[in-house]
Amino acid sequence: MRMRTSLLQPALLCFLLVIFGLFVGLGCNEEEPPVATPRLVAKFSAGEISRDEFISDFAKANYRRAVKYLDDMALQEVMMQEASESGVGFTHADLAAYVQKIKEAYGSDHFDRYLEQSGLSYSEWLTQAKADLIRSKLIEANVTKKVEVTQAEIENYYQEHGEDFEEPEKVKARQILVKNGETAKQIHRFLTRRKRSFESLATEYSVAPEAARSGDLGWVKRGDLPPEIETPIFSLEEGKFSDVVETSFGFHIFKVEKVQEARMPPLEEVIDRVKTEAFDQKAEERLDEWLKELRKKWQLQVFPEEIL
Repeated sequence: MRMRTSLLQPALLCFLLVIFGLFVGLGCNEEEPPVATPRLVAKFSAGEISRDEFISDFAKANYRRAVKYLDDMALQEVMMQEASESGVGFTHADLAAYVQKIKEAYGSDHFDRYLEQSGLSYSEWLTQAKADLIRSKLIEANVTKKVEVTQAEIENYYQEHGEDFEEPEKVKARQILVKNGETAKQIHRFLTRRKRSFESLATEYSVAPEAARSGDLGWVKRGDLPPEIETPIFSLEEGKFSDVVETSFGFHIFKVEKVQEARMPPLEEVIDRVKTEAFDQKAEERLDEWLKELRKKWQLQVFPEEIL
């Protein structure tokens, strides 16, 4: 009797648990739930790599990027909630203009290639574009339109960032480029004896692209040209031409027509640029402040440790 009782007790317990709705939850069901077949991203004769293994290893190898991506993703979702609550939206004309702007930035051929490489259909991309447009409208309403730059702030920015507006030394130059050293020497003799003008010789003999402009290189500043060309050009005085200079491109003769020393332009000359940069700085500060407000309002929390 004692053995019989011990055999009946588990069955009686499961029966009571079914009555209270706990049978399945406590595992008294005899049938095991089906095991999902892992999705494979690679396999070989001795094993395989599942999608979950790949994602886990990728997250570990790119942890900092993954954390940043997670934070950006969460913040974008919060912004969409804020936009919905605030009634921020767009018109068909807004969307058409936004899409056209993006396509023009890529170029028609490059945009199609981008979609192909990203693996997105146009419909999927358009869904993302709509969300991006809503977020940009939200930022415009809460950041851009709330930022103003005063004249005092413009002047202060100019004083604090003067080196950003300083113009380096630059020269207005011409060149004659030929592939044969003897031809270059002959041209140089013409110039020395003043039989031909630099411009006419450049038009007739030079194989450089600017030959059609009589060899005119325009205004160039240090760093614009390869060192083997920059060095001889910037060693010339105004109105002088060089000896024959051999480089990897061929044989050159350079002429400097004007020299402008490094200078700090007055505010009046660069005020539009100064105003734009001062505005961008102030808008960036306002954006950081507004995003902090959003995080607090929507109680945003991210758990990067759960990535691993």
